Amino acid sequence: MICNFYSNPFNFFFIFINQSVSVQNSTALDVMANTGDQMSDLVDDLGLGFINRVWRVVFRAYGLHLDMLNPTCDSKCWKKNIYVAFIQFLYVITSLHFLLVIICYRIEKRQFGFTVVSIAITELIVLSTARILLKRQRKIRAIYRKIVFGLFTAKDLLTKFEQSTKLYLFIHLVITGMLNIIYISLEASGGFLQQISILGHAQIGIQNVYFTSATILLDYSIYLVFCIITDLIFVYYAHLCAGLALNFVLFNRCLEAELRATSLTPSKLNVLRHRFEHISSLVDEISQLFSPIIFFWISSFVFNICLDIGTFKEMALTSCILEFTAHTLLFVKEITYLLLILKASAQINTQAHIMQRRLYTKVIDDSRDRDASKFIFCTNYLLFSETVSSCNVGISVSGLFTLNVTSILSIAGTVLTYSIVLYQTS
Repeated sequence: MICNFYSNPFNFFFIFINQSVSVQNSTALDVMANTGDQMSDLVDDLGLGFINRVWRVVFRAYGLHLDMLNPTCDSKCWKKNIYVAFIQFLYVITSLHFLLVIICYRIEKRQFGFTVVSIAITELIVLSTARILLKRQRKIRAIYRKIVFGLFTAKDLLTKFEQSTKLYLFIHLVITGMLNIIYISLEASGGFLQQISILGHAQIGIQNVYFTSATILLDYSIYLVFCIITDLIFVYYAHLCAGLALNFVLFNRCLEAELRATSLTPSKLNVLRHRFEHISSLVDEISQLFSPIIFFWISSFVFNICLDIGTFKEMALTSCILEFTAHTLLFVKEITYLLLILKASAQINTQAHIMQRRLYTKVIDDSRDRDASKFIFCTNYLLFSETVSSCNVGISVSGLFTLNVTSILSIAGTVLTYSIVLYQTS
């Protein structure tokens, strides 16, 4: 319905430019968002109703509102602030308790030592991610709307946008479900948490079995909820990156069609240049809003993967099948989310620069009148080509490097080098 309204992509681009001039800090979606029912109907018409409800329901548990609909209670609502503060306090207390129990247990086994470090890093990443996103959620929600607004004219891309995210959610559901089934089975048979909690509490003078069981249940429940939310934030980030990449796909489609039809005019070139700059600015905003979180994510994943590789050989000899399976699944989960983040980010860089060679190999029609109009066209064409080629569009990791295919290979090479050195020296 909506896609048919803009039958010509260039009509949409002209409308977009006019709106961005007249409404500097808003989009059409921001205006429509004032009425919740209209906004909800719009999201459903776009085919993103299910995805939007997932973000709304899951992230609400932490007080986050990262879906396209406006929250019923804004950031100044005292009830929401009290709820968020209580949730954060509960998570910090349970995390500190769990780490204190492990320290008191005085673990001497190497694999458990790695487990302590891995858990501590994960808890820190979970807390820092939630805290940063709470402060930036309004801006992220606005960017999300702009990304979706840019795909209005392409129903097939919106469908691809939705299906790719559903696939990510399904993978998350399968891995999380299998991990928790194994963890619960381990604890039911007297697993790691029970052992360290009983001995750790005994060393600080607590020998109440019921208290120990209650703290195990509370620690695990809070830890599980926050880990699920953080894992879904990875999926949400990949969702935003996929939308940005599809915006560049739509841009490339329109540009390719105009190049083939040789119907480019100075006005169309200006519209295309503004559109490219707009999508590039959205990429820069996403980089800023998720900085330094992305750096923390990648660093923690690489570090934990290296730690897991170091424990595989010893666990294969000393651990039971369930423990080894849980460790393997956790390893697979970390690799999956790392590749998801890297692939989604690199796709933006690939799509943004896919038309560079095509632009430089285009032959300008010599049949144009050799007058001022041809000079204006050539000037605009060169300006547009320079804009596309000179911009290094992509997700920046705290200004250190841009995520692209090369960075994926570099990270993979780092992990592979560590694995080779580890197994050669063991």
